Amino acid sequence: MLPASERVLVGPGDDAAVVRVESGNLVVTTDMVVEAVDFLPETEPESVGRRALAVNLSDLAAMGARPEFFLLSIAFSAEKGEDFPLALARGALSRAAPLGVDLVGGDLSTCPQTIVSVALWGRAEARATLRSGASAGDCLFVSGFPGRAAAGLALALRSPGSRPAGLADAQAAELLAAYHDPEPRVALGLELSRRNLWTAAIDVSDGIGVDASRLARASGLRAVIEKERLPVSPALEAAGELQEKDPFAWILGGGDDYELLFAAPESAAGAIESLSSREVPITRIGRLEQGEGAHLREDGRERDISSLGHDHFEARP
Repeated sequence: MLPASERVLVGPGDDAAVVRVESGNLVVTTDMVVEAVDFLPETEPESVGRRALAVNLSDLAAMGARPEFFLLSIAFSAEKGEDFPLALARGALSRAAPLGVDLVGGDLSTCPQTIVSVALWGRAEARATLRSGASAGDCLFVSGFPGRAAAGLALALRSPGSRPAGLADAQAAELLAAYHDPEPRVALGLELSRRNLWTAAIDVSDGIGVDASRLARASGLRAVIEKERLPVSPALEAAGELQEKDPFAWILGGGDDYELLFAAPESAAGAIESLSSREVPITRIGRLEQGEGAHLREDGRERDISSLGHDHFEARP
């Protein structure tokens, strides 16, 4: 049985759900996760369910919307057994419950590989924040520590027992959690929207390089990111050193972070920085100006980073 909710007049079992909503605009998104592309084949179903909902929640977070209800559709191999979709649904519900989000239906089908699709509805408490609202001179901010998910994937792909020597257990756990169980910044998006502090936003799903380029293009501007300002978590730095990998490659092009990259006027910088915390740091990393693309500035020189990021049509190992 699914948790009861006064908003759900008709839940799973009919041809469609019936949900009571107040007047106003709904914010709607859909995203899917695919085995061997978005998660590893050996991933536990509960973790897949949490991840599937998290990537959709992140889209609403970037709009400054409060999520309300979702549909969950699962295609999977019959060899996995009847308990597989139930475990996956439990995982999604464990992510939904703290936010008061209701599961109202979905679908099941067979497929050689697991595919999970979520359709999520929510409501912007203020005006929905778009990618296209920024102005020249706006500052660029990012939440959290981008790059950790990509480093976590690199760890997950290593054979058991082959963790880089010298990487602390806590550091490895942090990076693996960033990949397997990303934390969508719903509360931060709602607060920024409520206080009208930001002008444009995008969630960092494919890498700061390509996502900064998308935000800048939508606003008809150019993004300039200062390399020295990019936040590097100690765990990410340690993993980079031990694997002889530049951590900025993970930060700029790794993807799967589901952090918020957003623009705000200089006048809002102080208020935004006051929202930064140890759990969810907020870092000013650059600005928007006239021009095109996304560029990384280092030692007075710039290079184009617009194409750095995850390719959705390239299967991961």
